[in-house]
Parts: sequence; C-alpha cells; structure tokens
Amino acid sequence: MEGGGTLDAAVRHVTSHPDFAGRFKHLVKFNGSEFVETKLTEEEQLREVTKLASGSLHVFLERYGNMLPMGDVQALGELPDANVAEVQFWVERLLREPLEGSRRDKQRRRRRWVWARREMARPDGFFCEDEMKRRDPKMFHRLGGRDLDSALK
Repeated sequence: MEGGGTLDAAVRHVTSHPDFAGRFKHLVKFNGSEFVETKLTEEEQLREVTKLASGSLHVFLERYGNMLPMGDVQALGELPDANVAEVQFWVERLLREPLEGSRRDKQRRRRRWVWARREMARPDGFFCEDEMKRRDPKMFHRLGGRDLDSALK
C-alpha cells in the first residue's frame, strides 16, 4: 500500500490511544482441548495492527477509526488504496459530526424498539414463553409461569 508514512502515523496514534489495550484482540488458538489466548508484546501488537491497516484498511477503520484524529482519517481517505467502497464508507462515517447526546439516545431507543418488535413477531423470539423459561426458570415461574402451570391442572 502506498502512503506508508500516513499509515504509520495512524497506527502509532491508535496504538498509543488509552483505549487501545481494551480493544485489541489478542491471538486465540485451540490447543486440542480449550481455546488459549496468547498475549502479544507491544511490539507484536504494533506489527499486527500495521499488517491489518496495510492489508484491510476498512477493517482497521472499523475497529480503530474512532481512536484516530480527524486529520489522520482524512489523510487515510486520500490514499490511492482508499478508493474502495468499504474504506470510503468508514471514512465518511468517521468524518461525520457525532450526534449530540439526546439524538444519540433517541437513535439507540429506536434501534432497540425495532429489534424488540422483530423479536416479538417471531414465534421463537426472545420474548416467547419457552425462551423466557429457558433463560431464567425461577423468575419465569415467579412472574407468570405459576399461573400457566395452574391453568394446565
């Protein structure tokens, strides 16, 4: 990928961000009986993030884009390899003005309501009796299952 200086600067900003340690995905391997997470050193993490940014810029932007200063996002969007639709999507999204608190809360509520309506419409969705009973049998019985059980007798 061309623009190595731009890419290196973006990777340095991401890896030095205070939230990076919590967001970085360490390698997980299956050892035959269980999955084992291999903690990487800071140098190895830098190499992994650099490899991700140079190989899949859109994934890099999706995972770490909100840790970048606007200048870095703009510079990454101007790279020759950034003319891919996925990269342009993330660059545009990251350069947009963030929603103010009340609008962000409203958007969250709407998304949750759409999800809840979809689940209520499904016969085996999150709110069906069988699913509620499976998730927490004691609570199901305490809140409503008692009545259902007595109606069956």
